[in-house]
Order: sequence, then structure tokens, then C-alpha cells
Amino acid sequence: MTAGSQSGQVTATLIAGHIADSTIVSCPDTGATVATDYLGLSIEWSMIQYWFGTSRTSINTSLVNLLNSLELSSSTPGVLRIGGNSQDGYQWNQQGSTAGNRLFSGTINPGLVDALFEVAARSGWKVILGLNLRNNNPGMAQSLAKYVVSQDTGRNLLAFEIGNEPNGYLSGSEYLARYQTYVDALDNDPATANKLITGPAISENADVTWAHDLWAKYQGTGRMPFATWHDYANAPNLGSLLQTSKITEFTSRIGAMNSAVGTQNHRMGEGNDTGNGGLDNVSNVMGKTAWLIDTLLAGAANGLRGYNHHSWDGYYYPADNRTCWYTPFVIRGGQASPRPGFYALALFKYALGRRFCGVSTANASGQLVRTWCVRDPATNRLYAYAINKGGTGKTGTVSIIAPAGHTGTGFLNMMTDGGGCYGKQTGIQGSVLPANGSFTWTGTAINPVPGTTRYEFTLRECSTALLSIP
Repeated sequence: MTAGSQSGQVTATLIAGHIADSTIVSCPDTGATVATDYLGLSIEWSMIQYWFGTSRTSINTSLVNLLNSLELSSSTPGVLRIGGNSQDGYQWNQQGSTAGNRLFSGTINPGLVDALFEVAARSGWKVILGLNLRNNNPGMAQSLAKYVVSQDTGRNLLAFEIGNEPNGYLSGSEYLARYQTYVDALDNDPATANKLITGPAISENADVTWAHDLWAKYQGTGRMPFATWHDYANAPNLGSLLQTSKITEFTSRIGAMNSAVGTQNHRMGEGNDTGNGGLDNVSNVMGKTAWLIDTLLAGAANGLRGYNHHSWDGYYYPADNRTCWYTPFVIRGGQASPRPGFYALALFKYALGRRFCGVSTANASGQLVRTWCVRDPATNRLYAYAINKGGTGKTGTVSIIAPAGHTGTGFLNMMTDGGGCYGKQTGIQGSVLPANGSFTWTGTAINPVPGTTRYEFTLRECSTALLSIP
């Protein structure tokens, strides 16, 4: 594959087919850096048996391949957060069966843990493992944690997350007290003593005092690498999701968390466009990808340590009468099947470990085009993202002006869909995720306008382009 920055946030009109001119102003060595493990997936416990497997010898290699496809290199593995509603609904039973498991309640047995950590070992992805706080059973949590530690042969365990959205069933003081009983249980056994912990995994728009108080209590002990929280844009339709106000709301929440625990000290443990599985023709169409890439970049630029895109698949639980639209991919019968969101994650990976540049965007009256750029400190190559959030019918020419010296042949990597904003057959440069999960594509060579450092290309409605510039 050939393929970042403050955003040039613009509002533009389609004038003579030209919708935006973006200038990369500067790329300082002091620019914010995207964490190498910024990209993550949040997955319900109930999906482990279908997506990962039920033992070390039955894992789905298509998932391993897919996770590898979301890495820029072996030095940028992502983070699997295993939790969600099932985190406080599933019970650990070392002799238990998963036959009666439902979407948000069921049994965790050794086979599920084995499969999870085999996939993690083969892909290199780290694991935030959720423990059930709601059942108020520290002994059960410690028993699960002990087994996890014994099976973490690849040293992929990043932290134990104790509880999911506890602000829904406890007061702040009750939460801190119960959390401490779990920490005490972990520390009563040498196998789990002093293992890293995190939380509070507070729900959308919850008071960040929860995160502040938990961080203040444990960060100084070296036990808590970051705090976790949740956020959903919750737009009623695609047009609303694409509005800049949604990014503004998101960065405002990040600012609150920065004040509560400090910049780069918190991770979006669970995030997506719309809660409760999302909406058809909002969460599962290409237009959502414009929101997702913009959100991922805005988060990294404003102090977020990482972002775990939440996923589950209602296909396996028809009795629950729930459908999930926002999942970026599904694994069915051992084979990977993409939704548009997968391609946003794949295109975003070129920002991992890179520093933001400053970008100014102009000549965009009436059209919403967002531009970001990051720089690879090792090679000085630039990676500019142009995101067309104007909606249906807003297609036109975009130009990106690189700093002096960046005049070589670049490569254009375009995410498009024949169905436009509401399309569900998205790809990058015409390539789509195969069933085996191994995804690659090849960028198109593009030269600057002669005598300039300006690169021009057509950006279709709701499409995102990644321009790499040597």
C-alpha cells in the first residue's frame, strides 16, 4: 500500500466545480503525535465465540488477518477492548458452557479466553479485558483475571477494566468503594497482584468527576495507564452526523476529560456514531466514514490517547430482536465481511505514530470539507486527509498545497462508493476486504501542477482522500 495537523474546518459552495483549497502551513516537531496504538476495537464478550473462536485451535484466522490489515506496521498494533454491556452481564465459570449465551448476558469459559489471547498473540494487538463489577463478586473477577494472566503467553494484556458504565447503577462513592474491593481481590493473589487496571468506562455525557476521582486515587500508584470513557455522536440522520457541530461536541468532551485526568491520559473505551447499535442508512453507509475519520483525527489532535470503535453483531441473537448497524465488519462462518466503517479504520492507520501539521483551508464557501495532515518524522513524508462532508451531490475539485520542498510524485488513496453518501459497497481504490481478512490496495500516482507544490484531484460526495506526499 502506498498512501497528518490541525484541521482546516471549512464551509464551502460548489463554485465552478472547485470545493476546497487546503494549504499545509507548517509541520513543527512539537506537533501533537498520534499514539501508535491509538486505533482500537471495543467488542462484546458475546462475540468472542463467533469472531475469535472457542479454543486456541479453533480461532478465526480471518480475524487475525483483518487486525493485521489495520496495522501500519508490526510496531503499530491496535487495542482490543473486550466489554460493553456484556462486561457487566457475563459470568466467569471455569466449567461452564457457552451454549446459552445471549447478546449481553452469558458465560465466559476458558475456551473463550484462550481464543481471545491466541488471536491477540498472532496479531500483536493489546487487550483491555473487562471484569463484571455489577455482580459485586470480586472473587469471581479475580479468578477470571488469574486465568487470563496464565494464558497471556504473548504478553498482550494491557489492563483490566473493572465495570462498564457504573454510573448507571452506583453512586460515585459507592463505585470507588466497590472498585477498591476488586483491586484488593486482585492484590491478594501473587498471580494478579499489581496488574494494571483502568476505568471508569463512564457512559456518554456522564460527569467526568468519575474519571477524575478514579484517576486521582490510582494513577500515582502506577497501576492505571489511562482512564476510559464513552461517547456517541447520536445523530438522528446522516446530514446531522456530518455537521461540524458533532465534532465540536466531541472535542468539548475531550477538553473536559483533559481537565479531569490530563491530556493523553484517557482513552475512548467505547465510541461510535449512534448508540444502541446505530441506525440503518446512517451507521452502515459511506457517509458515516467521513464522520469517523474526522472524529478519529480530531480526537488525536485534541489529546485523546486512543479510540476503540464499538462493535457487536445481532445476527447471532435473533431472539434478542436487536440489529447492529454500526459494526465496521462482521465475522460469519469464519469469514470476514466489511461494512463501510472498516475502510475508514484502514485509511486512518496512516496517521499512527505521526505528528500533526497545521492546515488552512479556503475557497470552500457552502461545502463542508475537512482537511488534516500528519508528517512521518522518520521520512518527512506528509499524509494529508481531505474529507468531503458536504453530503449528497457535493462533488468537486480539491487542491492541497504542500510546503516548499515537497514536490515529488505523490500517491492518492481514495475511499469511494458507487452509491455515494448512502452507498454500502465502499472500497479504497476499488479494492474491497476479501473473506480471508487480508486487505491491501495500491494508490494512484499523482504529480503536482507543474511549477507548484499544488496537488489537485476530484473528491466525490462523502468520500475521503489520503494524499501521501514525499
